[in-house]
Amino acid sequence: MNPVEAFDLKRELIMKRIFRHRSYAHVFAGKEGQEVLMHILREGFVFKSTFVAGDPNQTMLNEGSRRLALSILKMARMNNEEQAQLLEQELNNI
Repeated sequence: MNPVEAFDLKRELIMKRIFRHRSYAHVFAGKEGQEVLMHILREGFVFKSTFVAGDPNQTMLNEGSRRLALSILKMARMNNEEQAQLLEQELNNI
């Protein structure tokens, strides 16, 4: 990859990240958004155990739900400085 292509790729990644972060912040900013976020956290096993005795498949399914809920929470609550640090880490890996 030549330097111009690398720059364009990084620029595109930055723009997508900024847009995604703003979108999450906008969606979950209001009263309705907070209600939806709390529902995601409740249903996503953030406040309860994912373990199901004797059923490893259900436990794995529950853990997947938890992982998604935590990812949504992270994006919804991340401030600009945290977003910049995460983006910098990603750019260093390109």
